[in-house]
Amino acid sequence: MVLAGLIRKLGHQLAEIRERALKSILCKIEHNLICYADLIQERQLFLHLLEWFNFPSVPVKEEVLNLLSRLVKYPPAVQHLVDLGAVEFLSKLRSNVEPNLQAEIDGILDGLFILPSEVPALSSASYQTNQTELSKNPGILAGYFPQDKSNFQQMEVLPQPVVNQTVKCLKFSTFPWLPLTTTDRHVLSSNESSLRSSNHTLIWNTCELLKDVIMQDFPAEIFLQRPKIVQSLLSLLKLAFGGDGKHRLALQSVSCLQQLCMYLRNRLNFHRDPGFFSNKQDTVSQNSSLSYCHEARGTHHSQNPSPGSSSPRPSVVGRTGQRPRGDGQDWDAVSSSGSSSHAHVNSRISVHSPLDMGHIDLPELETEDTLELQFQQLSLPQFCVSVLESAVPLLRTGSRQMIIRVLELLAEDMTLIGEAISTDIWDDSSLFGIDMKEKLLLVLGALGETMCYHKSSISLEQPEVMLVHHRMAFISISLFAVRLLQMLLPVEKASEFLPEPMSTALFLLSLDMPVSLEYPNIHEAVVAYLEQLNSENYSIYKRTAEAVYSIECTCNFLSDIEKEGEKNLLELVELADQALRSFSYHQHFPLIKEIISILTDLPQMSWCWKSAQASPLLQGESQKALLHMLSHPLPQVKAETYHCCLEITKECLGVHNVTKSVSSLCNGIHFLLHPKVLYEISVFGIQDPKSEVCQVT
Repeated sequence: MVLAGLIRKLGHQLAEIRERALKSILCKIEHNLICYADLIQERQLFLHLLEWFNFPSVPVKEEVLNLLSRLVKYPPAVQHLVDLGAVEFLSKLRSNVEPNLQAEIDGILDGLFILPSEVPALSSASYQTNQTELSKNPGILAGYFPQDKSNFQQMEVLPQPVVNQTVKCLKFSTFPWLPLTTTDRHVLSSNESSLRSSNHTLIWNTCELLKDVIMQDFPAEIFLQRPKIVQSLLSLLKLAFGGDGKHRLALQSVSCLQQLCMYLRNRLNFHRDPGFFSNKQDTVSQNSSLSYCHEARGTHHSQNPSPGSSSPRPSVVGRTGQRPRGDGQDWDAVSSSGSSSHAHVNSRISVHSPLDMGHIDLPELETEDTLELQFQQLSLPQFCVSVLESAVPLLRTGSRQMIIRVLELLAEDMTLIGEAISTDIWDDSSLFGIDMKEKLLLVLGALGETMCYHKSSISLEQPEVMLVHHRMAFISISLFAVRLLQMLLPVEKASEFLPEPMSTALFLLSLDMPVSLEYPNIHEAVVAYLEQLNSENYSIYKRTAEAVYSIECTCNFLSDIEKEGEKNLLELVELADQALRSFSYHQHFPLIKEIISILTDLPQMSWCWKSAQASPLLQGESQKALLHMLSHPLPQVKAETYHCCLEITKECLGVHNVTKSVSSLCNGIHFLLHPKVLYEISVFGIQDPKSEVCQVT
């Protein structure tokens, strides 16, 4: 039965399942659990081995061909393959594989043309019987290869192009498998049923039990390996938009999932470094993940009993005394501490060590279809993405508590994502990688829509409490979204993959001044993504940023000139020049007069144009600021500049100054006597079409 199930899975649509089934068969052959006499009786085996190359993705091609090469040494295998049309199929396949595999195919074809008398016989009596039975049942098989050779001539079977099935996007996939006793499975099954109940009180109490007892008694990976509880919790999240108190059940589910994420992170850290992470290395707990202990010691863990077989959980059998920790680390710590620690513990306590489980009867442990369960388990990346898919829609609820709790869950989930999924996911062409990529893009699109929703909901017409709610939601969700992008999506790939709603949301976020001031690193990341996504939006952002900076310089300039004491002239001139760039927005005309005053009223500025000791940098910046005002594109700015210069000239050269020395009078207008300034006035000022400018000139 086991072999038949594995052979059936060789034809599964998912490449991962096909590959694992093949490896299971090869492993059983290697350990003499099955022999070739068993395999050649299975006609479906040869059918699936040939069909292997007709799927869109073809992993472990060499192992498949190698197995066929070994099987063609026996007459029944040759007969099956010839009947299935393998000769023509392999001949066509040969031109579509790598050179090293072509040699393997040549060997198989040579084996198919050997006469039956030259083929070594098997010493299996059962084989003779089954061969006769097979010859009496020439039924047509489904698939690419019909049993009858005459039918094959009417079919055109061409090998499909080979697709690379190697999964490149995973940092971590699945935890070591943990078997469970009947009692353990009953506990999980009972909670699964309770979560699917229509009784709200029962669901609430079950969530409390999960958080307070079950998740602490079972290693966290159990809930991924048997995912029905997780799937039920994810389904409960949909109640967040319901009435009659249903949203409270969604909050309970969020709390359970958040706690599970935390425990998964702890277990992940433990599996990476048991000796470092475990905080109980000198004592033996009564409850933990036994299978990992045996794996750490180099033994096969798939047949190990769970800790509950020797130490039933108190919630199951009402055990008295101190309750075990149940975080899955107590016995694991012992496994990593070595035999000396184990001997030391046995001298102090009488509880059976998990390392002695081989000497204890295990009446509760029943056989499970482990392979089937392993196919159904959730990998860590699948769990993380499922949480994202289910939790992100809850960020649009009107409940502040719901948004806060969901964001806390997503923060824990994002930590696991960083440990499980790499940035190579965008280049991963495997079926698993494509599936993960599509789901992540949907999540990113939903996040972008949610950010835009909260941003557009901020209106002065709403009550203050709603303004605060939407504003805080927008900022919090934006921070999470950008950090998720930084973790998963390289900036250079943003234009290729990032969905439009997220692009729009990032544009809105880039223009948010409070966010840019409070979270400068996030703002820089947003701008980097925006630059890759949309050149028009990035140009708008750049112009806006320049205008904001110019207005800021205007305020700083006006503030600094009012201060008493010594002033930094160079800094004032630079601020003045920057302030002019935003004049069209604020149109603060007193600014023009203040800038001109800087060039005349300050003693240092009055002679810096002619003095040999003047700073070249200060002189150049002052000159640039004045020329910008004299040639400003806004007529109002240009007219005001010429008017201020005329008033200063009248003040310096007026008849009321006849008693003063010429040198002191000329100091006030030295800034107008530079060749470039005179050239600007005489060539462009006099010819200006605006009467306000040319008449003043």
